[in-house]
Formats: sequence, structure tokens, C-alpha cells
Amino acid sequence: MEPSLYKGNAIFQNQPNYKVFNKSFEHADDSFYTYLNEVDAEVLRQELEEPSKVFTSYSNNSTPQDPRTQQTANAYIWDHSSPLLPYKFPNHREKYSALNRKQQTACVRVLLAWQRNELVPEEDFVIWRVTEKKRCTEYQMFQKDVHDYETSQRELLYAPMKTIVQAYNVWHELRVKQLLKGVPNDTYVTYSGLPQLAQCKSLNPQTASVEQVQLQRIVGQVRLCPEVKLKRGELMTLNVRLSRYAGIETVYPTMPMPEESDEGNIFVLPLESLLMLLTTGAYVDLPTEMMLTIKEPNGSDCRCIEFHEPFPARNCGWHTSGLLLTQAYQVYKAQPGEDKWLTFDQNGTLKDEPDKKSGAKLAVDLQMYYNLRPVDMESAAIEPANSNTAMISWCLRCQADDNAESLEDFQIYSSVSVSAVSDMQGKQPLGCHFIKLENKPDCGCEIMSKYELLKAWLQLKLLKAELGHCSRVSLRDFEPMLEEKLTLASLEKTLHDYYNTSMPQLLSHLCEFLKLFNAVPPGKYLLRNSAKHKDKFLLCKPIKEATPQSFRLHELLTGSAPSDECFLSQNSYLPISNTLCGRLHQEQQLLPCAFPTNITGLPVKCRRNKVPAIEPRRQPLNWRVTAYREARQKNAKKAQKIRARARKKVAAKNEEKVDKEMDKFMSL
Repeated sequence: MEPSLYKGNAIFQNQPNYKVFNKSFEHADDSFYTYLNEVDAEVLRQELEEPSKVFTSYSNNSTPQDPRTQQTANAYIWDHSSPLLPYKFPNHREKYSALNRKQQTACVRVLLAWQRNELVPEEDFVIWRVTEKKRCTEYQMFQKDVHDYETSQRELLYAPMKTIVQAYNVWHELRVKQLLKGVPNDTYVTYSGLPQLAQCKSLNPQTASVEQVQLQRIVGQVRLCPEVKLKRGELMTLNVRLSRYAGIETVYPTMPMPEESDEGNIFVLPLESLLMLLTTGAYVDLPTEMMLTIKEPNGSDCRCIEFHEPFPARNCGWHTSGLLLTQAYQVYKAQPGEDKWLTFDQNGTLKDEPDKKSGAKLAVDLQMYYNLRPVDMESAAIEPANSNTAMISWCLRCQADDNAESLEDFQIYSSVSVSAVSDMQGKQPLGCHFIKLENKPDCGCEIMSKYELLKAWLQLKLLKAELGHCSRVSLRDFEPMLEEKLTLASLEKTLHDYYNTSMPQLLSHLCEFLKLFNAVPPGKYLLRNSAKHKDKFLLCKPIKEATPQSFRLHELLTGSAPSDECFLSQNSYLPISNTLCGRLHQEQQLLPCAFPTNITGLPVKCRRNKVPAIEPRRQPLNWRVTAYREARQKNAKKAQKIRARARKKVAAKNEEKVDKEMDKFMSL
């Protein structure tokens, strides 16, 4: 019997030929190759039918877009693990500070102590005083470099403002619709020209002051905020959903008019209208038109001149961006569960908060239908923002410097919005709260514009508040930069140092301007500021029939969409403040308005040169010449001493003569 043939292990039986496994990796029948190159059927179907929306950003060889903001992504890697700012000073010319690292750190501690009202260490203050000359010299060089940087990179710096401009168009459209409902479509023509406040100077030097400030009433709700501080999460939410929050219709409470008086003229000047008079022509992105009404009661010589809220600005820039961001932040904080709100009655006193309903009394339908809505698409779910208006009466008193008895008072009523209150009793209002966008976050914190300074000063003055607040936010990525406290003294100092503006003189110009309305007949007018007439206000009145020089009011409001072209073409610049120390300076230990220290540079090695040998002094060749020179020097010194003694003797004789004459005169 033949022995059985060994057939191997049973696991290898009935297996395919070795050639099946001995294939190349790139072979079409290779299973792993097929798995890696497998195409999803759904994606393939979309690609066959039409270009898929998923690959639209790659169709033109362009960079992908951020789906939240629909903007081109400028960075692909985001590090959210570190709270540090991703900023670095744009030192294109490679200039470095004259101060070393230790000196800059000491100066930063001095500025931080002053901002926080803390004691300054003595050692740091000594360094601050010693380096004062170097800091002043470097401050001028720094400002020049930053100015050149903004001039050359202006479009790049203000590229993030495009999103805010688009959102402002939405807000502007809603605001214009509100105005069109209450403003008739009349035809206007220029009636006369009024000088602006810069030309309203009296013959006698005058000063004016704000006195007799009284809070009449508060209409609406005021936010209860013990501490104003913008959080990074809130700012990122505003950045992503800015168009959504800007598209909410803001409710403007109606303020009852003050009663007419027979004692004198009454001026109704809302805060924005007052600012339009004070800062006309200073910036391109400010309002340029507003309505006014002059009333004259029957049988009375007194008048009531009412200025209405100005129309929204049609040019976008610093101030429109800040306005939009403030409006969006108010809508965000007005959502349920964000902040508490206080309600005041007509007398300005705080009402009792209504009792909240208990959970047992709530009638909840547990079988209700749940409708899922997209978060960013459905904006009607957000209620209009809570807002308030405070009516304040005050007296503008004008007095001549040379005559203390010549006093002239203007009774004015102004409407001011209360930003927040810091106590439950509603007795400590916050003077103001600005959200200022920092356009050059790599360079530092900019000074406030003249419009912002005047608005903060007026709000602090009219609300009789001690402190205001300014939250500085980066325009690039809405990162918080600094929480700044504002006082009347600091605002007046900034106005004087940077804008050469004195508030008593500016208010006296306002007095001279208000006097001009005594000669204007009663009626409704439109006050305009045109670029062709830079030094004048155009006072327009309605007419019945149209003329070649006339215009219709509704066409003026809806004539053009807001844009930032005029702002980008205007040579406007805000310098960097040398006293504000923000997050950038704290993290990098960099002094404001100073170049970075040269840390990476290697120290210069001292060259050890050989000291030259001292040669022995050689004697002159001719000793007679040397003796002659020494004799001449001795004679010159003797002659000089003789002349000095002679002068002293002559002076003594003259004094004796004067004393004798004085004795004779006294004896008479």
C-alpha cells in the first residue's frame, strides 16, 4: 500500500492560487487600493449632475470661506488654548527702543498703577523720571512710523470693516423706514445760510457753563449692571451674528414735550442733535441733516425751538461702526436670561419689580408641537431691544469775561439714554458706555475722536455721573483690548491736548448760534450740512411747487446706500495714546508709543585694541622763542588785573556820589 501524500494544513486547503495575492498595490483588483480610492455615491451623483456646492470655493483656485461670516479665511490654524493676543508690532523698518527690557517693564507698571488708582512703586517711578527724555523722543518717532504704516496699509487695516458696513446697511434701511412713516414727503429749498459754531464768535470774550441740571423723567427700561466688562464669548457671538442683531428693529420711546413757558425761549435739543451742532464737518461719517420746528404761542413773544433727532449717516466709518456695535450689543444683552432690567415711573423713581410667577401656577402644555427653527436664519424670534430715554432740563449760562453782571441763560431740554445703573435703587447711573473699535490693534490703543469725547462729556455732565466706561475692542477679531474708565477731568484734558478745544469757549459759541433763531420765522425747517458749503448750515424750508433747486425729502433719505468709500479716501488719522496700557502691552511688556526692545540682537563685543605707548615730551628746538611766549603771557595777566582794579575804583567813586546826592535829597 502506498503511503498517503501529505496535503498540508487544512487551513490552506481550497485557497486561491498564489498569483491572486502576489499583485501590485496599484492593481485595480487590490482590495486596499480600492478602499482608499472609493468615492461616495452621493458626492459622485452631485458631481455628475452639476458642480457641487461643497467644492465651489475650489473651483476658481481661491481660498475657502468661513461659513459663519462668509468671508475669506485669513488663517487656517487657530490656537484657542492660549488667551494671549496673536498681535505683533509691525516693525517694518526694524527700529528698536532706546530703553532696555527692564526699563520698559518698570514704565508699564507705572502706567498700570495709574490706570488702577494704585500706589506707584518708588523704584519704578525713579526709572520713569530718568527715562522721560528718551520716551519723549521715541514717542515722536513712533507716531510718525505708525502714521506711515496706516497710510500705506489703509485698505488692509480696514478690510474687516466690510462686514460691519454690510450690517449697517441693514440697520440703515430699517431706520429709514421708521423715519418715512413720520416725515411727510415735502419739497424743500434753501431758505438761508447759518454760520457753523466755529464762526460763531462774539465780539467780547465769553465763557459758558452747564448749570441747573435736573432729571425730569425716564421712559423705558434701564439695564442693571454692577460692573461693565465685555466678555470674549459675547464679542465672538456678536462677530458671528452681527447682521442678525443689527437687523432687529430698535424701539425708541416717545418723550413728552416740555410745557411752554412765558419766561423765555425754550430749546429742545436731543443729545445727538446737540452733537451734530458741536462737531459739524469734523468727520465724514457723522449725520448731516435734521429737522427742526419753531413754535410761537399766540400772544407771547417767547418761542419753542425743537430740534429733532438727526437722520442716520450715509457714510460709514469709525462712528457708524461703533454705533452699530453698540446697538447689536444692546440687543444681545436684552435677550431673556442675560441681564436684569429696571423700570422707572414718570417721576424718575424706581418701580417695584413684579413678583415672578411660581412654577406650579404656570399652565404648560406638555403636548405642544415643537417646531425646530434655524438659529441664524430666523431673526424674528428675537424681541426688539430694550431702550430708554431720560428727559433732562438744564441751563446754558453765558457770561462775558469783562462784565460779571452780563448774564444770559438758555433753557434747554435734552433727551439722553441711560447706559446702565450700578445699584438696585437706580440712584447711581453710569455716565456712558462706549464700545470703541481699535483699528490698529498691533500698535496700541487709539485716542478717542472729538465726537466721542464730546458725547462722553455731555452724558457725564447731564446725568451728573462721576464715571463713564469705554470698552476697547479689536476690529480684526473682536478681541477685548482694554476696559477704560472716563472722568470729566480726563475728557477735558484729552480735548485740550489733542484737539485744542475748551468746553467753556465751545459752549459760548453754541450760545451765539442759538441767538440766530430769534430772527427765523415760525415753521418747520430742515438743517443741512453740505460739502460745498463747509462753513455754513443750510436752513431749508418746504415749498408747494418744485423748482430746479428744490429736492424731495424722501428722495434725500433713500437716494444712496451707505458706503465707506468717502471714509477710506479721507486722510483721517487717530494717534496712539501714550497713557493707555492695554492687554497687548501687558502681555509683551511693551511701553505704549515705544518700539520693541532688541532681544534677539547679539551684544557687540569690545575690541581689545593695543594702547599706544606714551612718547616722552620733546623739548622745543629754540628755547628763546619759548621764553618770549611765557613772558608775553605773564605781562597780559598783569595788565588784566590792573584794568580790573581800576574798574572797581571807578565804580566805588560813583556809588559815593550817588549816596551823597541821595542824602542831600532826603535832607530837603
